[in-house]
Amino acid sequence: MSILSPSTWMQKLKRDGLFLLLFLAFTVAYYPSIIKTPPLNNHTWRQSDCLSITRYYARGAGFFEPEMNMQLGDYYTTGKTAGEFPILYYTVGQIWKITGESFFVYRLFYLIILFFGIYAFYRSLRLIFNDNWWALVLSGLLFTAPVLIFYGISFLTDAPAFCFILIGLYFLLRYHLEQTKKVFLLAMLFFALAGLIKVSSLIAFVFLLFIFLLEMLSVKTLGSKKVFQTNWFEALGFLGVLAMMFSWYAYASHYNDLHRFKYTFNNIYPLWDPEEGGIPKLWKTISTYSSYVFFSRPIIFLMAILLVTIPFLLKKIPLFAYLSTLIVTIGVACYILLWGPLLGVHDYYYVALLILFPAIVVPAAWYIKSRFPTTFSGKTLKVLLTLFLVYNFIYAVSVTQLKTLAIDGNYPIVGNASFVREMHWLNWNRYTNIDRFERMKVFLLQKNIQLEDRIIYLNDPSFNVPLYALDRKGWTDYEEYTESKEIRLLIHKGAKYIFLPIPELKTEAYLQPFLTDSIADFEGVTIYRLSSSQ
Repeated sequence: MSILSPSTWMQKLKRDGLFLLLFLAFTVAYYPSIIKTPPLNNHTWRQSDCLSITRYYARGAGFFEPEMNMQLGDYYTTGKTAGEFPILYYTVGQIWKITGESFFVYRLFYLIILFFGIYAFYRSLRLIFNDNWWALVLSGLLFTAPVLIFYGISFLTDAPAFCFILIGLYFLLRYHLEQTKKVFLLAMLFFALAGLIKVSSLIAFVFLLFIFLLEMLSVKTLGSKKVFQTNWFEALGFLGVLAMMFSWYAYASHYNDLHRFKYTFNNIYPLWDPEEGGIPKLWKTISTYSSYVFFSRPIIFLMAILLVTIPFLLKKIPLFAYLSTLIVTIGVACYILLWGPLLGVHDYYYVALLILFPAIVVPAAWYIKSRFPTTFSGKTLKVLLTLFLVYNFIYAVSVTQLKTLAIDGNYPIVGNASFVREMHWLNWNRYTNIDRFERMKVFLLQKNIQLEDRIIYLNDPSFNVPLYALDRKGWTDYEEYTESKEIRLLIHKGAKYIFLPIPELKTEAYLQPFLTDSIADFEGVTIYRLSSSQ
């Protein structure tokens, strides 16, 4: 491998220096309130699941034997269960073996993936437009999507999957320009990683597969050129991605059936399902809550205008660019039809929809470059877009603060009082309730409740939130226990203590036989010792 000369390194640094400075500035503004923290805001449930699996990899679980704190597997005796391909959990687990269990390490690892994803998008734009400023501004605008900022360094796999898609697209562009097989394999590898850890991220991959099949019919999608060579090597690459995904999810299904525990819900939640509340309810939730985490209103409106305009640009932009907007939009529409109700409060589901940004904005920018080159290169448009980037950066900082630490304040640039109040409450809940677990963990050891002691934590519907935070195996109220025999079953399976976080539980008839030996009360949580005789 050749070693780059000092002059070449200086050229690369000068070329990429502004991007590095921009990414660093944005990172410093966004992440002081996040980088060292446990799960924040809503969706603590899902984040705790990820952390729990990572913990047991750090403690020696085999790669193909993921497990968690919640003991619903193997007839309430293990936490063995599988969901997405656990490569990220396993990798962080191995790092934790060296550093110790650390939220900072986990988030930093994801921040590195986020950097390379945004950087890959920037490099792709530079290759497409041969203009460093456009590449810088458009990649910067993508990095003002609050959903990417917040979940980019959370413990969920949605943002890393999206970043792997961006990296795969970069290598595919390189492959088109260089016709080098190893670069194509790198592209397919990153597409496979994206699909393995989050199937919903593959909207762009499906579009590329459509282009490949279209070009096999001798359609040229780049003017007089094709994107692919349409040979068996490329076909096997696409098939390899699909085969890897199907193989893992088949194994995960077998593993879950074997251990009788499944922590992911892969069924559809269609938009037309009356039990999910219908379109009016969904629209209200999206318009007043989750869309504010997707992008700022100006970017959403701009993308909507461009989406309506691009269909009129047939034959004025390359067919590939035209179809990217059309097919990706159809893919997003299918996603909304099948999982629409979850878009109301599950704002991390919007990460997969970020592919709309390059699919809409890049073809529009290409049209301006090819039809109005003076405007494309002129100062007026660049100044306007720079100001637009600054505005969206300020918006992103505001939403990130709201999602992480704010419990008061108006945040006028966000503008939605209902959304602001919701974020204030979620942050208050974190300070009041979630942070209590960290304090309680030390208290439990003082009360001689050992790490190996299994516990029941009632009134929590999640799989792992209190169990992970307290570092104990056991059971939550996910299965909504209502009978004494259910508690006795858990005692038979090894439960030694029961935690009641609200006073009302002490009056429940089914719990009365188990409330005879109160050993402690910690910040409103009463702990009772259990025995086999109860």
